[in-house]
Amino acid sequence: MAQYTINYMTGDEETVHAAKVDKSIDGDDYRFHDANGRVVAYVPSGNVLSIVLVDEPEAVTG
Repeated sequence: MAQYTINYMTGDEETVHAAKVDKSIDGDDYRFHDANGRVVAYVPSGNVLSIVLVDEPEAVTG
């Protein structure tokens, strides 16, 4: 899974490990999903300054 750093308007930051992130249909929150599509974190969008993809897992070839 990838690692995302969430920077909040308050100056706080948080790290979330997820396969992908998207925004809810109504735009109220960001949803972070695991590799199976399950939501692992909800983040209210009104308090988010930025979401940065910090580390993406390397592709497996074989």
